[in-house]
Amino acid sequence: MRISRVGIVAKPNSEEAARVATDVGRFLSSKGVEVIRPAEMTKESGFGPNPTAAISADLIVVVGGDGTIMRTAQMVESMPILGIKVGARGFLCETVPEEAVATLTRVLEGKTYLEYKTKLSVDFKGRRLPDALNEVLVTSARPSKIIRFSVSADGKPIHRGMADGVIVSTTTGATAYALSAGGPLIDPGLDVIEVVFVCPLHHGVRPIILPPSARVEITLLPGSSGGLLILDGQVSVDLEDGEKILVEKSRTPAVFLRTAPVDFYEKVRKSLNMGFEA
Repeated sequence: MRISRVGIVAKPNSEEAARVATDVGRFLSSKGVEVIRPAEMTKESGFGPNPTAAISADLIVVVGGDGTIMRTAQMVESMPILGIKVGARGFLCETVPEEAVATLTRVLEGKTYLEYKTKLSVDFKGRRLPDALNEVLVTSARPSKIIRFSVSADGKPIHRGMADGVIVSTTTGATAYALSAGGPLIDPGLDVIEVVFVCPLHHGVRPIILPPSARVEITLLPGSSGGLLILDGQVSVDLEDGEKILVEKSRTPAVFLRTAPVDFYEKVRKSLNMGFEA
């Protein structure tokens, strides 16, 4: 894969991210690569709220954490992403600032491969919302209130009840909110859709694993007093009782540029502080 044009996106309001992004840009420019930066970038505030606007590039380098990567993935479709970890969470990142030059050198030498990750397509009131890389969440619009909802898959009812919320997750999102809500770890080699119920009223309710072809419909039932639809923690849409959301596998995956295979379970142990006896 030949890299001649690179877009750089940095975590907003982070001096460290802005500094690393500047260093990365200088390195790439020194190698003859055209570097594209959003017009909103300033030394003080990093990149603006719409970092990938008008960018067409061979690669998007994201300097930040998983949140910045997910925000970027919502705005680009087919461009590969390479993450440099600046922040608390960097499960999706490829490298850290101290190793960025070495990683980018491998990229320019073509020592890379592409990794494709499923995103979720969300239809609300006949309108397609931005795709979600991690999860789609339906929850109450009022703090400490539960919602009443129904969930069906391919037209077949699978749950109707009350909970703090319901999560529809990708395999990638299985290590994020879905895991915190009681969902299982899912091997990245499995392409599935996961449904996890957040603090359900009935203790017998358990997560459900569906095939990637499933069309999941969530209906906010009367008595919920409104709800929120949240995509990857980035996009929020108000819901009224009776409204429906359709979630299914997106036709367009997120694309990540990788330089070396990663042991998923080792990364999980280190990132999530899972116990592992010698």
